[in-house]
Amino acid sequence: MGKNKHRRNEYNVNIPNDVNFPPKPLQSNSSVKIAFSLITIATVSALSGAAIAKILASKPLSHTSLAHSTDAITGIVPAKLDRPVNILVLGTDNSGSTNPSNVIKRDEALAGNTDTMLLVRLLPKNHEVNVLSIPRDTLVNLNGIGIDKINDANVQGGTALAAESVSQLLNNIQIDRYVRLDTKGFIQLVDALGGIEVNVPKQMDYVDRSQKLQIHFSSGKQKLNGQHLQEYVRFRHDELGDIGRVQRQQSALKAIFATLIQPENIGKAPKILEVAQKNVDTDLAIGEMLAIYNLLTEVKRQSIHMFMLPGRFSRADEYPLSYWIEDVDATSTILSRFFDVTTLDSSQASNTNSKIREGIVSNRSQIRIAVVTTSQQSAIANRMISQLQKLGFHGAYISDRDINMSTEDLLTTQVIAEQGNPEVAQVIQHELGIGQVQVSATGDITSDVTIVIGKDAAN
Repeated sequence: MGKNKHRRNEYNVNIPNDVNFPPKPLQSNSSVKIAFSLITIATVSALSGAAIAKILASKPLSHTSLAHSTDAITGIVPAKLDRPVNILVLGTDNSGSTNPSNVIKRDEALAGNTDTMLLVRLLPKNHEVNVLSIPRDTLVNLNGIGIDKINDANVQGGTALAAESVSQLLNNIQIDRYVRLDTKGFIQLVDALGGIEVNVPKQMDYVDRSQKLQIHFSSGKQKLNGQHLQEYVRFRHDELGDIGRVQRQQSALKAIFATLIQPENIGKAPKILEVAQKNVDTDLAIGEMLAIYNLLTEVKRQSIHMFMLPGRFSRADEYPLSYWIEDVDATSTILSRFFDVTTLDSSQASNTNSKIREGIVSNRSQIRIAVVTTSQQSAIANRMISQLQKLGFHGAYISDRDINMSTEDLLTTQVIAEQGNPEVAQVIQHELGIGQVQVSATGDITSDVTIVIGKDAAN
């Protein structure tokens, strides 16, 4: 975990250093599970009142409040969020412990490097959730320390420094609450849910003894227990390295969300809360967790927007270590549009939508559209490419990327806005007359829009 930050080039990515990637949700690893594990905890509190009261009486949830984020997030009506809320989710990795028995004290485990870092914005009025993943190797200037990777903030100064560093990175955005969970806690929470179903896009084989990873998966739909799911989201032994892992984390996040709100999981609430008591560190009150859970039950899959901090890999001649360098302009657009952050370029950002619409009309040939399909659907893909070209989208191409889509998403063609600009995807979807739009980073990250062909395309 902490050791990886001293590797010169850990990504093994064959991509030009000057490429600016579209916004994606990153390191959703523990984070994915964390953000919605707290929802699980919320379920616990409401649905199994007596059992929960007994558990909490014996040992309340461990937490430390962030000094600058004490404002209430719920109104007079119980279990209801009364305003937008930003929650920092931190997933620490203790899997590389040198302890032979792998027994690590809880405080020590939570104080490690953050393998996952997410900023989750909940919008109760619109029933939306926006998730920004921050790559663990993002270059920051840690207060009192200097240039470093952002995953070291939790080690150097705990949740306070982690929250301060994220806030400064994202134009001083307000952070209302935090949730912190380690690898062991993630595994136990997934097991408490009875496992999570995912669609593994390809054969995965990777062994990393330093991180105690033994990853072996066949492709296809399968239910993974906690140990296997954390292996799946931590896998990065492919051409996209850590960025590919971010995409898998996003897919896993949606799968966890879908599992949490299933009625049959209501009875698992007490067990989930017990796990949380031992592994989750948060300043969310039980009532606030319940309010978050209630909101999430009303959120549709299409209203969960996921991004990764836009940027690029550092060049060998820039720094002695490998960093993820933020694209400030691209980040400002995302923050202004999806996180209500006013920046120095807010006037420019406010004109973004109209410029995008104008650009779609005048510059269709410059829009890169990746069409993803299987060998069985090659004829359909070729017809779609021809149709797009006739519409003026000459930048359409067949992509060979492995896309981590759920089996539910694969039923309907997905038109994915890779760079956080749904207008482009909406125009394409409208003119094709098929599919549904989603804002995500789960497709071909070198494209503007990724089209994943679903079963409906055969009709």
